[in-house]
Amino acid sequence: MTRMKMKWVAIARLALVSISIAIVAGCGPRGDVARDVAMQAVGTLQVGATTSPNPPTTGENTMTIVVRDANGKPVRNAQVETIVSMSAMGAMPYMESRGAVRQLAAGTFRVQYGLAMAGDWDVQVKVLPSGAPPVMSGWRLSTNAKGVSFVEGSAGGAGVASTAVTPTDSGATNEAPRAVVLDAQRRQSLGIRLEPAVERDLTVEVRAAGRVAYDETRWVDVTARLVGFVRAIHADFTGQAVRRGDALFEIYSPEAWAAQQEFLQALVAAREESLRGSGGGAELAAAARKRLLLWGLGSADVEGIARTGKPRETLPVRAPVSGVVTEKNVVLGSPIAAGQIVYRIAPTDPVWVLANVYEQDLPWVKLGAGVTLTQTASQGPERHGRVSFIAPDLAADTRTGTVRIAVSNADGLLKPGMYIDAVMHASLGKRLAIPESAVLPTGERSIVFVDFGEGRLVPREVTLGARAGDWYEVRAGLHAGERVVTSGNFLVAAESRLRSASGKW
Repeated sequence: MTRMKMKWVAIARLALVSISIAIVAGCGPRGDVARDVAMQAVGTLQVGATTSPNPPTTGENTMTIVVRDANGKPVRNAQVETIVSMSAMGAMPYMESRGAVRQLAAGTFRVQYGLAMAGDWDVQVKVLPSGAPPVMSGWRLSTNAKGVSFVEGSAGGAGVASTAVTPTDSGATNEAPRAVVLDAQRRQSLGIRLEPAVERDLTVEVRAAGRVAYDETRWVDVTARLVGFVRAIHADFTGQAVRRGDALFEIYSPEAWAAQQEFLQALVAAREESLRGSGGGAELAAAARKRLLLWGLGSADVEGIARTGKPRETLPVRAPVSGVVTEKNVVLGSPIAAGQIVYRIAPTDPVWVLANVYEQDLPWVKLGAGVTLTQTASQGPERHGRVSFIAPDLAADTRTGTVRIAVSNADGLLKPGMYIDAVMHASLGKRLAIPESAVLPTGERSIVFVDFGEGRLVPREVTLGARAGDWYEVRAGLHAGERVVTSGNFLVAAESRLRSASGKW
């Protein structure tokens, strides 16, 4: 071999070594990272994640995502999307960082992400394989601990929890529930108690504030039937209690004076004709008597006139019912015209209680339903009444409907205008129910934690019906016998990292 040929061979060998070194230098680290990542089975793929620095710090960080198929080979032609987030806590708002993703090699992706503060962060990794359904996986990292912990995974929209728990049909959603795994000691320290969802008789209790009012159907107007003048007043102020038959006032009427004289003359004529054996005078006396009764005189008053044989200068106008004078339109000396309303009397037994029931409670109130009543301001006796009327409209300002309750008031302790607490009950029959303490409201949704055994608690959205005391009717989301957390669920929610801002678990 000539000197020139030997020189070109040496140059070629040096070039091959340089290329090999470059290849090793370029690919070695990536291969090492992909080889050292702990992989998790998610659907038909395997996904792994590491972060640098480890543990992460506030500010910029780097995460490596590795995606392989079921045979452990790198997945080609795939895309990766990531979201790093922290739930809202108290006054602190929800925080989110969307990582900038760059593919290093087939199945290996580098993600640049930032952490706004120290603490625990949730990581969502979405893998979009070419020609296959997307794969979702959830991870958790902390500035206080090394590593990225796998939490859950799902493929094609079907939930596959990391604990291999498959939700029942009643709780299945498009997103996998985030299972919380707590050992017995941890559950005891959190004070967690469980109760099953059971069928039970539910009774809805409706509470409303009401006020006492007169029974309008029993009001009575006292109307003058004679023309005359008021000579005396016995019921002389509004609010005075009167009894049936009590004289309200006395009226002088020339017409009544003449009618009394005619009545007395007819009685004399009737007695004389009776002695002679004829009966025409008796008919005239009966007609005159009837005339006085139709003018409003009582039978006792007419008998008194007949007994004394003298007409009365003034005639009493008596109360037709017992009650309270609510309206008085005459004073001493007032002229009276036929048909004039001079008094209005309202009976005080029974009375009405007008209760203001909120719009959402009105469907549970039925006519004839029993009501328990207690006086708001005093320690009066408990009373019972029944719903006699439900108003067809609502008050625009309070969005309440008026429910009328008829109640006995023989002792007179219920005064119109007095405030009353009304409690009504409506039976719903047998319904699937859970304790009120099991429900964790999150705004638009209601969440319960379902026990899947072996310390696994899975959040599930439920549809609630009526609230009956300390129980909620469950319309959807649970089956009878499934056990839910009834104590400590807020602490479990903290463990589960509720995402109140995005509405996701």
